[in-house]
Amino acid sequence: MQSSETTKSGTVMIEVDGLAKSFPSPGGGGDVAVFNEVNFKIKKGEFVCLIGHSGCGKSTLLNILAGLDTPTDGFVCAAGREVAGPGLDRAVVFQNHALMPWMTATSNIAFAVRSRWPHWPKSRVREHVEKYLEMVGLKDASRKKPSQLSGGMKQRVGIARAFAIEPQILLLDEPFGA
Repeated sequence: MQSSETTKSGTVMIEVDGLAKSFPSPGGGGDVAVFNEVNFKIKKGEFVCLIGHSGCGKSTLLNILAGLDTPTDGFVCAAGREVAGPGLDRAVVFQNHALMPWMTATSNIAFAVRSRWPHWPKSRVREHVEKYLEMVGLKDASRKKPSQLSGGMKQRVGIARAFAIEPQILLLDEPFGA
């Protein structure tokens, strides 16, 4: 489904229609619904927060928006296209850092940048990465691996990585928890 709806108040960047997600019951006997009939639209430039108790489905919904999970029913359009998997139009900052432990902060960000712009020369990738490391205050930690960083520093590497691919949509799952 293609959707590039523009309203008087702006372009719709995310559209969720009839979204439902269920998981198999741990004891058998059917599925457990996480959420049902979720509908909303988010316009370009809007900043939206999902608030709810632990286990209510916030991360599950973000994973569906990111294309990392599939809904049981309904659909999601992001940046005018139906979400059928991960895409570089959407970046995610996870609550658990999600950094590759064998790579430095620079390498973790460069990996994402090279996936976005595979034909860029190394010098341009390095410049771009340095810009975002500086933006999050980690220029001096660029050569450190995740095990050498505090929780907050790891999270800032994840934030820099997300911003560095210059996505149309940024999805954040408790990004400031650390």
